[in-house]
Amino acid sequence: MQMKCLKRSAIWNTLIDMPKARVLQLVTSFLRFKGDDSFNHLFMKRLVDRGVEIDVIVPHDRENSLGFEVIDGIRIHRFQYFFPKRFQRIAYHGGVAFNLANSWIAKAQFPFFMLSFFLKTAKHLRNHNIIHAQWVPSGLIAVFFKLLTGKPVVLWIHRMVYRNPITKALTSFVLNNADYVMFNASYTTKKAQAISNMRDFGIVSPSVDETLFRPMPKPGLRKKLGLSPSQKIIFSAGRFVEKKGFPYLVEAMKHVKAKDIVCVIAGYGPKERELKQLVKERGLEKKVLFVGRIPNAEIPLWMNEADLIVVPSIIDSTGETETLGIVAIEAIACAKPVIVSKVGGLVDVVKDGYNGFLVRQKQPLELAEKIDQAFKNPAKLKQLGKNARAHCEQNFSWDSAVEKTIKIYEKALRGI
Repeated sequence: MQMKCLKRSAIWNTLIDMPKARVLQLVTSFLRFKGDDSFNHLFMKRLVDRGVEIDVIVPHDRENSLGFEVIDGIRIHRFQYFFPKRFQRIAYHGGVAFNLANSWIAKAQFPFFMLSFFLKTAKHLRNHNIIHAQWVPSGLIAVFFKLLTGKPVVLWIHRMVYRNPITKALTSFVLNNADYVMFNASYTTKKAQAISNMRDFGIVSPSVDETLFRPMPKPGLRKKLGLSPSQKIIFSAGRFVEKKGFPYLVEAMKHVKAKDIVCVIAGYGPKERELKQLVKERGLEKKVLFVGRIPNAEIPLWMNEADLIVVPSIIDSTGETETLGIVAIEAIACAKPVIVSKVGGLVDVVKDGYNGFLVRQKQPLELAEKIDQAFKNPAKLKQLGKNARAHCEQNFSWDSAVEKTIKIYEKALRGI
């Protein structure tokens, strides 16, 4: 009895002595303005609701963004890295990795980007006791200030790409010097383990906006496309870039045997013209329909209108792929069965035969067979949808991600 009291007293004293987490978040994208969408915002808002103080260091957009503002209790400090601002080419509009890979202007601006990021961090670091960086470049800045100030660094890795020995060495350096590394999926975890000896790490998967992505009655969007109630809809969404694999979905639709199946694709991007040309060449104008770039709030409406979601991603020519697959998580949050390629972190989201199906990448015939298999058994398809929602609630909830993160912060502050 006395021993139990001593243990409870020790726990209580630890909680009393634990300083409040005051976190400086170093990110490369965030809300650009009120009404914009960002998974980081959903995550940080919930941390603030749990009593964590958060300041965010983030680059300016080339348009629309203010130097400082407070949204939902999150203090946002934006830095400009090139003048005039409208010529900035690194962040947003495709993302840092895409822009650096495809724009020589972005590459030329990168040293100015890192210097501005560094100076803005130095200006706002003093009143914080944890540095939380996302992605390796911001992690490099975080580790520098850790070595300078002794403040613990938490790193959240969403992608692992190193194309040369220098970036590989820098990535390894950041991973080895972080106090705790959070990964979004098993895929990124394994890639990091192959090049580092991390002190402590674990998987903390992001989620989606549960107020938007949820099961709901079919909203009737098919009427916009002139589709009848009897027609079945396959839905897919994403940027029209190589790693999304949309051409393989188009090719699969040529081989689908089930009748009255229509594939609706939402998105935009540099591959849009050639993707639409492929549809025309294959004579699929009535089977593959494009709805363009749609607002985030409209995606769950299309998902609920659909009978099946397909994420045909691939490993592209640069080695990029889906490190998790947010579209797939959005789909299972809407209680929809999903067919995904067996690449990257998608295997964490879909369990073959339980909440959808896994197929080999770049195999349109195999994808077509799985689509036919799904529509042959309506009862099985409905059960896959129920299982999908359960899998999402168990493995991809913001409550779980926030709870894990708070424990990581507490651990970092205790220095263990």
